[in-house]
Amino acid sequence: MPAIAADVATQLPEAAPAPVWTFTAEPYFWMAGLNGRVGVRGLSPVDIDFNFSQIFDHIDWSPPPVMLAGEARNGSYALFTDFIYLGLEADGTSPGPLALSAEVNMKTVVWSFGGSYRVVDNGTATLDVLAGGRLWYLDTDLTVTGPLAVREASGSKTWVDPIIGVAGDVALGNGFGLHGEADVGGFGLGADIDWQVQGTLQYRYSDSVTLEAGYRYLAVDYDDDGFVFDIAMQGPIIGARFRF
Repeated sequence: MPAIAADVATQLPEAAPAPVWTFTAEPYFWMAGLNGRVGVRGLSPVDIDFNFSQIFDHIDWSPPPVMLAGEARNGSYALFTDFIYLGLEADGTSPGPLALSAEVNMKTVVWSFGGSYRVVDNGTATLDVLAGGRLWYLDTDLTVTGPLAVREASGSKTWVDPIIGVAGDVALGNGFGLHGEADVGGFGLGADIDWQVQGTLQYRYSDSVTLEAGYRYLAVDYDDDGFVFDIAMQGPIIGARFRF
């Protein structure tokens, strides 16, 4: 009987290992141009337009930009975050009967955060649905120069937009893959609309390091009590993802 019991025990299926947490961190650099309208209470909004090839002429390097994304995953569930700090200096024009020159200094924080659930994972492709929020903080100094006077105004604003979206990956073979994500939010609870799309080509350098490069577009339309931030940011993005 002991021998039979031992034999039966050896034939029992092993329990599946419990999911474990994995973490990724990705420093990146987004060469984003900017176009749209920026306004501070007391001054009319001004138009700003420069493309990504001019970004190094407009970045305020003190303090320097910070761009970092990360994920904590346990099986089909994950938490994500994406933090941007960027200071920009730009020239613009104030629309009206007389086109007035303007100068805008902005310090911007954009922090996206939330959770996701994996609905597709077939070994070649994955698809996650996500929900969360995007916090915006803007500190803006605006100077408008006219033929008779120079007017200045400053202001700051913080708000959070709810967001929903999707993200997915497709393996191409030989270490290459495609990554895409899109989300939309605001819905009038913060901004009127707040949305982004991003697509990158990835190369898995090792089990713990993945390199990627692509393009990102982020737009927001916010208007409250004379503070206007109706802009689109777009340009190439490069990064390195570390898994541990």
